[in-house]
Amino acid sequence: MTATPWCKTPSGARSLLVSLIAILLTLPAIAQTQTPIFPVLPYNFALSPQPNMALGDFNGDGRIDEATSNGINAMGISLNNGPTSSPTLTSIPLSCTPQYVLASDLNNDTKLDLAFSCGGGYIGVLLGNGDGTFQPASYYAVTIPGAAAPILTQVIAIDLNGDGYLDIAVIANSDEVGVLLNQGSGKPGSLSSSVLYSAPTNVTFRFIGAGDFNGDGKQDIIAGNAQLAVYYGKGDGTLNSPQLITASVATNSIGQSFVTGDFNRDGLADVAYLSSDPQSQDPSAPAISLQILLGDPSKNFTTGATLALNPSMNYAQIVPFQNTTTSSVTNFALVGGVTSIAINDGNGGLSMGESYSLSTYAVALSGANGNINLYFQSNVESVTAVGNGNGTFQASPATVLPYASTSTQQIGTPITADLNGDGLTDVLGVDFGGNLIAALGRGNGRFAVTTQNTGSTQPPQYIKNPPVIVTGDFDGDGKPDAIIILPGSLDSHGEVITANAQMFFYSGNGDGTFKASPAPAALSFYGAGTPAVGDFNGDGKLDLLVPYGGLDAHENPAFPTGTFFFAGKGDGTFAAPIAVSAPPVGYDQSTLGQVVDVNNDGKLDIIGGNTLSLGNGDGTFQEQPWPTGGVVTSDLNGDGIPDLLAGGGIYAGNGDGTFQTTPFFTKAGFGTAVGDLNGDGHLDLLNPATGGLNSSVTIYFGDGKGNFTADPNTYPVNVGPLGQLARLNNQAPNLPGDNKLDYLSFSGQAYSLGQAVYSLLNQLNPASTPPALLPSKTTLAASANSAAPGQQLTFTATVTGATPTGTVSFASNGKALGTASIINGSATLATSFATASTYPVIANYAGDTNNTSSSSNAVSIVVAPVSSTTTLSVSAASAGTNQQLTLTASVSGLNPTGTVTFASATAILGTAPVTNGVAVLPFTFTAAGIYTVTASYAGDIANLSSVSAPVTVTIPAPDYTVTASPSSATIKAGQSATTTLTVTPVGGYTGTVKFSCGTLPTGVTCNFAPSSITPSTGSATSTLTITTTAPPTAFLRNLSGPLQGIAWASLLFLTLTPRRIFRLNRRLARASLLTLLLAAGLLSFSGCSSSSPSNPPTNPGTPVGVQTVTLTTTDSSGNLSHAINFQVTVQ
Repeated sequence: MTATPWCKTPSGARSLLVSLIAILLTLPAIAQTQTPIFPVLPYNFALSPQPNMALGDFNGDGRIDEATSNGINAMGISLNNGPTSSPTLTSIPLSCTPQYVLASDLNNDTKLDLAFSCGGGYIGVLLGNGDGTFQPASYYAVTIPGAAAPILTQVIAIDLNGDGYLDIAVIANSDEVGVLLNQGSGKPGSLSSSVLYSAPTNVTFRFIGAGDFNGDGKQDIIAGNAQLAVYYGKGDGTLNSPQLITASVATNSIGQSFVTGDFNRDGLADVAYLSSDPQSQDPSAPAISLQILLGDPSKNFTTGATLALNPSMNYAQIVPFQNTTTSSVTNFALVGGVTSIAINDGNGGLSMGESYSLSTYAVALSGANGNINLYFQSNVESVTAVGNGNGTFQASPATVLPYASTSTQQIGTPITADLNGDGLTDVLGVDFGGNLIAALGRGNGRFAVTTQNTGSTQPPQYIKNPPVIVTGDFDGDGKPDAIIILPGSLDSHGEVITANAQMFFYSGNGDGTFKASPAPAALSFYGAGTPAVGDFNGDGKLDLLVPYGGLDAHENPAFPTGTFFFAGKGDGTFAAPIAVSAPPVGYDQSTLGQVVDVNNDGKLDIIGGNTLSLGNGDGTFQEQPWPTGGVVTSDLNGDGIPDLLAGGGIYAGNGDGTFQTTPFFTKAGFGTAVGDLNGDGHLDLLNPATGGLNSSVTIYFGDGKGNFTADPNTYPVNVGPLGQLARLNNQAPNLPGDNKLDYLSFSGQAYSLGQAVYSLLNQLNPASTPPALLPSKTTLAASANSAAPGQQLTFTATVTGATPTGTVSFASNGKALGTASIINGSATLATSFATASTYPVIANYAGDTNNTSSSSNAVSIVVAPVSSTTTLSVSAASAGTNQQLTLTASVSGLNPTGTVTFASATAILGTAPVTNGVAVLPFTFTAAGIYTVTASYAGDIANLSSVSAPVTVTIPAPDYTVTASPSSATIKAGQSATTTLTVTPVGGYTGTVKFSCGTLPTGVTCNFAPSSITPSTGSATSTLTITTTAPPTAFLRNLSGPLQGIAWASLLFLTLTPRRIFRLNRRLARASLLTLLLAAGLLSFSGCSSSSPSNPPTNPGTPVGVQTVTLTTTDSSGNLSHAINFQVTVQ
């Protein structure tokens, strides 16, 4: 069933929308009556710019069209009619307002469809007809049981159940992933009911992506914002519970901050994301690197390549693209203050490519020629950077200057000069740390950084004024120099001055490099601003006028404000400062204004704000009102007198330092640049727009008589409020002969973060030629100057020049060792040498489009085996013959390999291989003796041989011991005693032991059970039983006493018993008679026993007392015999 959202389009809004579209449809094709001065990027769309647009060819004409939300409850479609025709605009009424739009083929008819999230918790689908029109929308509710309708944002298409039809996944409420399966062949393009999967605890989602990250053939989903979580797919349309991924994703993005794809071409999907500083507590901290996470079958991502980024460019979107439709290598467009291209080497390695003066939300799609283009949505219009198929694009170049600081404080505005005398405009900049940055113009609109001199080590606590830089020949050698002034700092409250200003002087070498600054000059004031440079005292040497007080003058009037004059000495130093009357201007009072000879007296004056400071020619000035404000410019109306630019108007000069009060042109702006742009010999005007990223500059062509005609072309580019006309093309005439000037602008205006140079090349000049290469220098260092064969060494090549890129190859004696990419000026290679020798290693830099090739000096590496040490241990110091011992040799050195030989004296016991530094030999000695054992390591290619200290092993002769337990017993004659005999083998004894008794005492017998034992596996036992004999007479005599007593008692009883009892009981009488007879017999027996025998007994029994029994053990071979005594005490 198709659900209908509650939101309906108001009829009035719909009528207004239709009217607006009708007006847009009547727009004529864009007229191009003026040859473009600067590059005009094609623009293909006319809908309101939105970051949730969907691009694709909706009508099959090969051009990229656009779909996006078009007001309330409507989808706008802009069909591209080419760069010279207006687009065709249509609007599709909907039941809700689209939030995020996706173009994809949902019903497999090869025609693009639209899926979109919208208010009220619905997913909408517009099936395309292939002609730019769409079928009526269908809506599918995304529901969370027991909760209000969720807020839906980003939508992706992914085949989660493997049926060949794309399903829909969407982020709901920032903490759920919703899945709506395509009904497939039964009802293609229709979606099933939603199933939601929760985010991990305390994790929120903003973006979503997909891919097979573990290579199981099933599509997975990844979602996140500051953190990432992956839902591994089961292949049936359902997902497993989410797993968190260790990542610190930048959250300042305008578009996707992470993307998915196979970036190292191993068949598994990977993740690339803009990484913020994990130590930062700022949730909106800028990206500091582009990070790759590689998919893995273990479901644990591994860390791939990392590309360091300039945080000042505030990169906020990552756009993956291939160079062409047939390429398998994915590069990345990083969109921020500029758009920079990260180049993939095909294996996941990254290096920084070129940058362009475009920004804001971008997508990458194929152009008509199969190359991939970048499409940008600006706040003015949509523009296209046409791809060249090699990772470069047809768009205005930008150069990012280094930002050698992690601070979020301000940096100064770059300045220009010809630093190497080639006639091209070069750039000088200074970052927050006071580091000098020089970049040479390459003649094609780009710049190459040649100098990064270290600046101040002063640790500022709180600075509002940025460092400033000026240039000029301050030491009189004809080469441009640089002066940097650090303004000083305040305490953390901004109330107490903690450091005054400092001045650094850098002497130029005339080739774009500078000598290191000597000790800075300490200034006696705080809040130094941008100096004015000129010969203010007429001595032919450049001087400085330095304003101070600066930014805090309005906030804290207690800080003094004024200007100091520094007279130049012509050697890079200056005389002591003198206070002069030339007040700082501007809100922050950090500048002086324009240096110009207003009254044509040959002395430099200063125009600042509403004050004119007329120079006296000695470094002092006279102030007078300057009510008009503005700056003096060239003669724009052809009367030979400089005119005035003020408040957007141009005022004709009177020739005496005064100007007309009525402007003859009123469309000049703040920062207007004046120069000849079209080569007609007349000065033109260029107004920089300040509308933000992807703004446009406006040109007015002058006729030399004060009349100006607007250029109808639009030149989209990132520009700042200040810029200048310059010579950037190496095929243009040298200045001042260049009458078709280029334009240069900077992102790093005062109080902004980061420095980028934006270039607009004048297309009326001949095309630039490849720039001459700049010299590079390569130096090589090794982690050690000596090593063993096979031992790994690390070689680091440092390449200096104009921001060198590319690769460095390492070699020795003409043999290649390997190649490494240059990252941040260094290339590193880990390698080893197989054999002992001396190896001269060199590093060869291949050069690039800016730098010549260069080679390092040779670094000599001595390769020789290292000493080894062998230590021997034996499992036992003593053992029997044929008893196995374990001989263990531990070998130290450099990963030793090979064998160890074990020996006793001259006899070789055996050899064993060395594994993980240990060699083990099981060995059995077959003969008794004392053995001195050693272990000899033979050495290998990396290790010298070594011999262990001897270890003594004692091998006794085979024998055994016998013990009895107990060793004695006490018994009576006729009783038996037992003891356990234990035979313990010694020295590997394995024979059979037989037991026997020696001469036994009278009446004693012995018995062994068993009679022999074989203790081959350890101790064995036998039980000995000793039996004694008691004599017979002794036994009877012992009975006579009790028998006589019984007999006499019986007789006495019968005699005294009355006779009448017997008469009454005959049975009793008979029993009494039998008792009488028994008693008489006993008495007779007793009497016999007590009489002496006529002969002695033949078995007298075991004698009473201690009897010793000697036990004998005999080895079956007859060679060994042992005896042991067992004592028996007979009572």
